[in-house]
Amino acid sequence: MNVTVYYDYICPFCYLGTKRILALSSEFNLTIDWKGIEIHPEFPPQGKKRTRTPKSKSFAETIREMAQEDSMEIKLPGFATNSRQSLEASEFAKVKGRFLEFHIGTYEAYFLEGRNIGDIEIILDIGEKAGLDKSDLSDCLDKRTMFDQIVANKKEAEDNLVLGVPTFMFGKFPVHGNQSTQTMRHLIKRALQISQD
Repeated sequence: MNVTVYYDYICPFCYLGTKRILALSSEFNLTIDWKGIEIHPEFPPQGKKRTRTPKSKSFAETIREMAQEDSMEIKLPGFATNSRQSLEASEFAKVKGRFLEFHIGTYEAYFLEGRNIGDIEIILDIGEKAGLDKSDLSDCLDKRTMFDQIVANKKEAEDNLVLGVPTFMFGKFPVHGNQSTQTMRHLIKRALQISQD
């Protein structure tokens, strides 16, 4: 089954969803098409400090509990950043056959190490660790080679009535938001059944 995943690197639910869909991909022989879309273009690349409120503390606890369901670790960084160039770099990694390495590396940098994935030097470091040529990636980001692809991803998401991330399209069957592994398993089975009817 073909699955399209709409994601953004600054979304913790996307990180959790990525881990869950990857765990299920071999079980159901899924072919995954990853589409990065920028959900907060207003955030600055240098990062913006988050204020700690009772609501934000409750949100962080909810995320931690969700992560524990899959024995994952996640730490919300104390700042929000711009993901645009990380998303462009992910499209470059896709072309070079190193997408998953870069994809997971970017999430881990932000949600485990608290690194600013809006910073070009950090993006280049993640890319190099993922097996990308640093100067080629730098050239891609400098020339904004993948800018149009991110625009196209956003247009496609809008055409598919994607209202937020993560969104999973199981064939033409959309699933919005983060779901437990068991729920996703059930939804995939249902989508497979519908596609065969």
